Amino acid sequence: SFPYISFQMWQFVAPGLYKDEKKAFLPFLIASPLLFMLGASFSFYIVMPLAFDFFLGFQQKNENLSDLVGITYLGTINEYLGLTMKFIIAFGLCFQLPVLLTLGGSTTSGYYQYISAGNTYPKELADLAQNQYSVLNGGVGGYSSLQELYKFIRDGARIPDLEIVVSLNGVNELPNYHGAEEARKHLFPFLTETQYLMNQNQYWIDQRVTSGLGFKRIQSYMPNLVSLILYIQSSALNPPANATGNKDSLNKTSFSSDDNIYTVVDSVKRWETNVKRINELVRLEGATYYLFLQPTLGLVGVQSNPLKNSPDELLLRKANDRYIAEIRELYAKLKKSCSNLSFCHDISDEILPGVVYNDLRHHNADGNKLLAQVIWRIISAETDKI
Repeated sequence: SFPYISFQMWQFVAPGLYKDEKKAFLPFLIASPLLFMLGASFSFYIVMPLAFDFFLGFQQKNENLSDLVGITYLGTINEYLGLTMKFIIAFGLCFQLPVLLTLGGSTTSGYYQYISAGNTYPKELADLAQNQYSVLNGGVGGYSSLQELYKFIRDGARIPDLEIVVSLNGVNELPNYHGAEEARKHLFPFLTETQYLMNQNQYWIDQRVTSGLGFKRIQSYMPNLVSLILYIQSSALNPPANATGNKDSLNKTSFSSDDNIYTVVDSVKRWETNVKRINELVRLEGATYYLFLQPTLGLVGVQSNPLKNSPDELLLRKANDRYIAEIRELYAKLKKSCSNLSFCHDISDEILPGVVYNDLRHHNADGNKLLAQVIWRIISAETDKI
């Protein structure tokens, strides 16, 4: 009944998952029942016959009537079935590999096929760890440590047998990486975009859906169009027709980033806070967190000295000077912060550039293979100590 039960569980969980998350769970869902049945078969066809031969070997038949002592097996069918089921379930569970979950951005996810044709470092990691861990890829393109934290809060507790969580990040922690909207959230984290505009312009925007039978009918047939209209209306820089208020009389209610209502936290401090929280959440799940500082072209040291006349050298020559300056400033702080975190491993200088990058930020298939080898080497060294 296990395949049927697991299928029903999947039918219950699947509607709440995104398309990329369903793809990430699929290998685990296929492997889990197969491994369980393999363990159950091993128990029934190999372990059980040996075990019962051993137990029945304790019998002593009372062939001589003068003997007063004899040992005879008097087991019932219920006891036999009970012991058999315990063996089958125990060995079935033992054959379930513990899960190694990977978090990160586009280097991890593999969604963008042009980067490495799907040959991500989690895929290579799965080959290296195939006899020890079932690797579950939870990477999503564009994710930074903040989105990784959100993702683990939502889905971490739903992964059975979770033992290791690997996070490869750093390059997406650049300030304003997610645009002006992200910058606004840093200054005013508890305001929506509409509330922010109302504060800036000192006008109240009526956010209720416009009444009237005609509008409601349009909304029922074309909800996306109505949502677009409302979005454009609320995002307009100039106050819309349904905005009310007198700017001069309402100035006393306005506030700005200079009012010190919120503390503006720099990107490195946010990164450190996020990964510390992920580490605590992983620990609460009984697993171990491994954080790796992602290599990227242009960093001071190895990543700015690719092999001569190599494709990676050409990429570096074409790089924007401003971007290189920003990434170097960011990583100088990240590396310092990483050195103070027991679960953080700085591998930003590990891989020599030459033919390992697809672009400035992403490794190609060869680079991902090297990334997986470095990550697996560190994990193996740590787990061997335990």
